[in-house]
Amino acid sequence: MKSLKTFNLDQDVIQIVKKKHNQSQFVCKAVRKLHQGDTEFDLSDVSTRRMLVVLSLRKDVEPSIRALINLHLYGDE
Repeated sequence: MKSLKTFNLDQDVIQIVKKKHNQSQFVCKAVRKLHQGDTEFDLSDVSTRRMLVVLSLRKDVEPSIRALINLHLYGDE
């Protein structure tokens, strides 16, 4: 059963939620994760861009792969 509730949220949180397709489901999932103390890391929660940035900073990534990642992320700067 669903209920409509009003909460005060920080502006940055509002901007995050606004971008989600199903805002209620996103908030429910986030609150449940925090409440259950779910500390498991789920790679599917990390954006592709963030993963690429991290990979581009690693020293064990081949230079040719790093160049492709940087080209994808930043174009021909």
